[in-house]
Amino acid sequence: MPHERFSLEWDHPFLPNAATHVSLFDGGKEPMNIVASGHGSSEAYALRDLLATLKERRESPDAIAFVTEECQARAGQPPATRATDESVRR
Repeated sequence: MPHERFSLEWDHPFLPNAATHVSLFDGGKEPMNIVASGHGSSEAYALRDLLATLKERRESPDAIAFVTEECQARAGQPPATRATDESVRR
């Protein structure tokens, strides 16, 4: 299954009001590389930001499907079309 090649790595903030960061790794390539990253005020916003980045950059359908499934698994519903997280500015 192609989804088994992807993995997420989380960086949770220790400081108040700091962003949660998530990176998508592609284990199907040597060396394993970061496909894209996202950040937000929570895991949900970070995943939505990652998904938006993947779609904007027209990354592989497998990568987009993997992150979409992660969003659904964590939220119990499909992700919103575009994340709006006003607490974290780029």
